[in-house]
Amino acid sequence: MAAKRILLIANPAAGRRQGEQRLAEAQAQLGALGQAVTPSLTESPGHATRLAKANATDFEIVAALGGDGTVNEVANGLMAVEPGERPALAVLPVGTGNDVALTFGLAKFGTALDALANGNTRTLDIVRVQLVRDGKTVTRHALLFAAAGFAAEVIRKTGPCVKRFFGRRFSYSVGLFRALVGFRAPEFSVKWDGGGKQGRMFQVCVGNTEFAAGGVMRVSPGARPDDGLLNISLVDALGRLQIVRRFPSILSGSYVEDERVDYFTGKRLEIDAKPTAELQADGDIIGTTPATVELLPSALRLVVPK
Repeated sequence: MAAKRILLIANPAAGRRQGEQRLAEAQAQLGALGQAVTPSLTESPGHATRLAKANATDFEIVAALGGDGTVNEVANGLMAVEPGERPALAVLPVGTGNDVALTFGLAKFGTALDALANGNTRTLDIVRVQLVRDGKTVTRHALLFAAAGFAAEVIRKTGPCVKRFFGRRFSYSVGLFRALVGFRAPEFSVKWDGGGKQGRMFQVCVGNTEFAAGGVMRVSPGARPDDGLLNISLVDALGRLQIVRRFPSILSGSYVEDERVDYFTGKRLEIDAKPTAELQADGDIIGTTPATVELLPSALRLVVPK
């Protein structure tokens, strides 16, 4: 089998600072399998995006070693490259949630390494978000989902200490209950092709895949990353006690059956809010409203197990 040219971008802080060690393991194992690996460590937030963008055209595969934040940064770097020159994305999971890895059968580090050496690729739809950050309009991309409202507050309350102490299974649930303390539902204005809605909402979410929060929350039941559609959920404002009572349904995905939830598919969504609402994508806060969310069909190739 011909050697693949692989750029391996690693976050040294991932997995309780195991990133550098895991990078050395991956480089050694892939090298033993005859793969041509170029390693690179990130130095700051956003560095993985810059590395992927600057070097993408020299490689067949750009691999992200870290958590979902690192994967998202690398994907954003690849999306800045012309489609015809865009290499495939690979994932080596060393984070807390690892939702991208879990979704595509790459949750075990060894399995992900084998896929990188011997696997196939599949085509994914990508979520494009245009929003405001530091007073400027910017464009970001997501593989899994983007959400405004309570979801962003949960991420803010699920910091590194919470992740380190509670781990993947419980950290986002702890963040959810911490977020309940001070959260107030914004007044949202949402528009989509053929419709619109205004009012106080708990959350506005667009999903490209079903699960989030380390695979424990089924935020977008039925969502598929290759069907050319966004799964959109609009959740009306709820009181704290109502949220606590509905927590099991949030985990299972049955919350979308509630009469206070609009759940449908589409390709584009415009979101505005008073006061301004933060948005998160793939588990990181990326900016604020106003925002426009669109689906880019078949925009990226992902390395998956054979």
